[in-house]
Amino acid sequence: MSLPARGFALALPFVVACGALAAEPLEAEQFEEKCVLRAAERAARTNKTDRAKWMHELEAAFPGKVANALTEDEYATWFDLLAGKTGEWRRDESPTPEIGALFDRVVARLELGPVPALTRDEFKKFAKRVLREGNPSSEVQDPNEDADRAFRVLDRDASGELEAEEYTPPLKADKLRTDADSNGRVSKEEYRAYFKRSVATKAEAIAAKNGDTARTDVKGAKGAALPTWFAALDTDGDKQVSLFEWRKGGKPVSAFNDMDLNGDGLLTRDEYIRYAKMLDDALKQKKREKDAEEREK
Repeated sequence: MSLPARGFALALPFVVACGALAAEPLEAEQFEEKCVLRAAERAARTNKTDRAKWMHELEAAFPGKVANALTEDEYATWFDLLAGKTGEWRRDESPTPEIGALFDRVVARLELGPVPALTRDEFKKFAKRVLREGNPSSEVQDPNEDADRAFRVLDRDASGELEAEEYTPPLKADKLRTDADSNGRVSKEEYRAYFKRSVATKAEAIAAKNGDTARTDVKGAKGAALPTWFAALDTDGDKQVSLFEWRKGGKPVSAFNDMDLNGDGLLTRDEYIRYAKMLDDALKQKKREKDAEEREK
């Protein structure tokens, strides 16, 4: 949609003030990419909480059995894994040293002293206090701020919606999910949902690249880094993760779709490595641009 020629001169100051016409399509696409990367990097840092560490260690100790716990009942399933059939979580029966270290953290946080076991009620108290509430981040801000900033640049005619000619390539690829009401336009709320999915996918890949990985020999990519969740979710051992396995593991479907490059419902190791490389290349390009800007100052 374009502004009518009549009255354009009167409307132009408003358009420019709103950020429309401020960028050509390629510039708008690059700006969106930078907004997504910035939000993803912030999310990856914020996600270094106790809950993230617990998910990591539990998946390593109990592959394919760890729920993506959000509620009290779901956290209770974690205790069931740790306690087994005894009804108590005994430190001397911890399946890995890392699980034993988690036991010590619970004991220390609850100030229980040198106890040999933890009860369900004690674990529930810890989960409510630490895992559910998480660790406050110094970077807390409006979760939609970056999305709205990108939307303003993409909405070149300041209509309040994105039309087909204003879509970026990633948005076009995700159009079926983003345009929820199938009216051919993307509202700000729809764009926010799309942006959130993009950030979640990139944040997970950043976290994997920064250390939440296992060294694995892969044909054509010997020694390439794979996230620990890959082996945990591959419950049938066929060296790939199906959409069914992914959903069973409590992972967001949108993240799977972004990594499933050929859209066949199967995430292979090579696909993940290619996706991670794409993200890595984008991060390196961003760093080069930042270094160039600093040199020009």
